[in-house]
Amino acid sequence: MPSSLSPDRLASAIESTDPLAVLDIREPLDYANGHVRECTPVHRPVLEERLATLVPNRSTPIVLCDRSGDRAPLDTAWLVRNGYKNVSFLEGGMAAWEAAGNEVIEAIDGVPHTGFDFTSKEFGERVEAEERLSKLTPEEFDDLSSAEPLTVDVRTPEEYADRTIPRSVNLEGVDAALYAETLRRDEERPLVVHCAGRTRSIIGVATLEKLGLENVYALENGTMGWELADQSLEENPDRRSPDLDVDGERRERLRRSVEKLLADTDVELLDPLEIERLEAAVDERQTVYRIDVRTEAEYADGHLPNAVSVPGGQAIQTAERHIAVRDAEIVFVSDDHVRSAITAYWFDEMGFENVTALEGGVSAWMEAGRDLTTDSPESSVVAPALLDDVGTIAPEQLERLRTNGRVAIRNVDASGAFRDRHIPGSKWVPRYELEAHIRSNETSETLVLTCDDGSISRAAGAMLVAECDRSDVRVLRGGVEAWADAEQPLADGETGLTVEPRDDVYDLTGEGFRDNKRAYLEWEERLVE
Repeated sequence: MPSSLSPDRLASAIESTDPLAVLDIREPLDYANGHVRECTPVHRPVLEERLATLVPNRSTPIVLCDRSGDRAPLDTAWLVRNGYKNVSFLEGGMAAWEAAGNEVIEAIDGVPHTGFDFTSKEFGERVEAEERLSKLTPEEFDDLSSAEPLTVDVRTPEEYADRTIPRSVNLEGVDAALYAETLRRDEERPLVVHCAGRTRSIIGVATLEKLGLENVYALENGTMGWELADQSLEENPDRRSPDLDVDGERRERLRRSVEKLLADTDVELLDPLEIERLEAAVDERQTVYRIDVRTEAEYADGHLPNAVSVPGGQAIQTAERHIAVRDAEIVFVSDDHVRSAITAYWFDEMGFENVTALEGGVSAWMEAGRDLTTDSPESSVVAPALLDDVGTIAPEQLERLRTNGRVAIRNVDASGAFRDRHIPGSKWVPRYELEAHIRSNETSETLVLTCDDGSISRAAGAMLVAECDRSDVRVLRGGVEAWADAEQPLADGETGLTVEPRDDVYDLTGEGFRDNKRAYLEWEERLVE
């Protein structure tokens, strides 16, 4: 029988200082509508994949949260089967947690985005209130145009490539701290930082000011505020992020500045040997995160073994999505230690303990005789033998079964992926609901699972074989991608959805949604009232 915790026992465990990871496995909209403050969202389709980096130590205690306690017991048993030694589920799920009067973080005003990344956004607003940062309204920014300000978009390259403030350049997150001064050239030139809303630009401007830069401003409310002021965004900008080289003198000055910044914190700069000693000395149930805050391209060129890529600005903006284990050892890494130390500084300010940065960064690691790797960290926690237990089927075989009407195809990918393309006649079932759906829809037809690339469906099939005694299930080898490569027919659209999707959160920063944008921004500003 899987282990469980009552709401009261979970509340006590959260208040203790023992290692603990609380994971919410529900769909994103359910998570947004009410979750435990201290939990990390890991919706069910990606549990096996994300757990490998979120809770790499299989002795760390884990508690799974579902809607009402009927889903998580199965997943608890599954994780134990795959080597996790201390997994429990919340008795009665979130329904029982809320009924017991415990704190619930939930979306407001019908805007689901107010239910995500609460810790980081609340922190950002506190920084804005305490630091009294310089900011510009869209109208004030327009009035500054004659000074030809350098406008920096600190969002991800993907967000920037969609729509941005006219004439802005993209320096993601803490990259702005490293490169903005070089790009601006003239310190008298205004430097305006923006994101989609508030948090990333607040942290960006606060960082630049702490490093001694002057004449720096945040564009109030970012691209959403810009649109609400009836200004037009530039769509699909064709400007590439600049390839910049920071000269040795400037880089050394930045290093001294960030080291001075760390002087009043608990953050330590540790050399490679000290990092290895730290990792070897942790509690047997504790977790060590190596987080590489450089760009994805830099990470791909070579990184520390077991390091995950989370560019610095995103790490600060979405901390609760990446740090699942309370009081874990967090080691930030960059090329030297400018970007990593800045990220570590903000995590310390946010209240995370045990935060360090690799002194000298990747360069020091190599100089100490350590190797880099281009391999990705472990991609799934499912034992290879369990994956081998599920039968597979080739696209051509599946097409013959489909043509003869002797197959039930279930797609367990995200609903958006199903809408984009799927096998004709297949049905979309949320991964969270799969086992219940199969029990309620028994059929003599061959049951075949699929997803876009075959990874989610293969793990789902392995779990059905191991936990539900469904050795008859088959998985499409290579998923819909292999099906398309074999030039088999495809369909798109919503025909085949078995339930209303709860995983599809609309893009608040996209065109329209004016009332929701306004409600979201007002919510952010109220977080520190």
